Amino acid sequence: MKKKLLASLLCMVMASSLLIGCGGSSDSEKEGSSATEEASGTQESTDASSKNSTGEAVDASEVTVPEEKGDWVVGFSNYSAGNSWRQQMEAEFKEEAEALKKAGVISDYTMLNADNDQSKQISDIRDLITMGCDAIVVTVITADGLNDVLEEAEEEGIKVVNCDNLSSSTKLTSKVMVSDYDFGKLCGEWLGEQLPDGGKVIELNGTAGTSTDTNRAAGMEDGLAEASPDSEIIASVNADWDYATAKTAVEELLNTYPEIDGVLSQGGAMTQAAMEAFEAAGRKLVPMTGEASNGFLRSWVEAKDKGFSSIAFVCPTTQSAIALDVAVNALNGEEVQPEYLASEDPVTEENVDSVYRKDLSDNFWPAGTRLSEEKAQEMFAE
Repeated sequence: MKKKLLASLLCMVMASSLLIGCGGSSDSEKEGSSATEEASGTQESTDASSKNSTGEAVDASEVTVPEEKGDWVVGFSNYSAGNSWRQQMEAEFKEEAEALKKAGVISDYTMLNADNDQSKQISDIRDLITMGCDAIVVTVITADGLNDVLEEAEEEGIKVVNCDNLSSSTKLTSKVMVSDYDFGKLCGEWLGEQLPDGGKVIELNGTAGTSTDTNRAAGMEDGLAEASPDSEIIASVNADWDYATAKTAVEELLNTYPEIDGVLSQGGAMTQAAMEAFEAAGRKLVPMTGEASNGFLRSWVEAKDKGFSSIAFVCPTTQSAIALDVAVNALNGEEVQPEYLASEDPVTEENVDSVYRKDLSDNFWPAGTRLSEEKAQEMFAE
């Protein structure tokens, strides 16, 4: 029954993903660094961000790697590299840019990091314009705050491709996105199938007011309600995708509620924290959802002999490299789509052992990456 449900859910996600997209996502690491674009807590939720696609998003697997030689200069504006997901995403861009430069497809590239400062990111983009960049790949710190400068770049004839955290502007060349709502719904439906009748659930969300938190929470709650209408979310807390914050929150919830049958979690580090809090309290592990950080996958693999089960959605760090390919294709005069969906199958009980990288640190993101083995070892070797 569960295998049939998972198969149907995967079909649902792949089908609906062509219609729905939303901002980039990730969770924090055990060291306490916060999530991806939501780390700053400044990403504003907009009406469009509930399912974020303005039209039909094309599968990002259709994006081809550029081969035509050119003299293009490309810029990358990252609003933050403050955690391992964002560092890996940035490394994906750099590795792709180096390959394109070596092949003579681009002549040069520049990478700037705004350190969670919107004013600096606006200034960074103006600098990229002044430098004469032909294209700019950008992950924005807020949905609306960079629209003017990004549209100014487009007016200057610069191709702007937005990935990971999305701008609300409809005037950009293209966007590369994921669907947090769909991922959340997949997890909510999975958890609902694991629960007893009338199951009691606690919910661990990200940073309140951010689009990714809003989208993931909406999807999780909708999925849970559909799969298990008699279940009850007895507590919902915002733990900012942070291990330490989630650990404290779950400890308090365990002291408050004698019965907890499942954990609906948006992020891998928060799920790691919940697992450890349950075990420290002498409580049996219950089904929990998560996200595919190597650290969470390690905790999952190690707890399988205790009967622990989970599902982890994947937010691919390769979005930046895909966006670079889209930008160069646009410069080469090829037709590009307004939106591309970077979709990866979730990690399940059937494949968690093969996805988990025992030789790399908790900070690595093994699913949905193009990072070379050499670079992965350089950045994340134990």
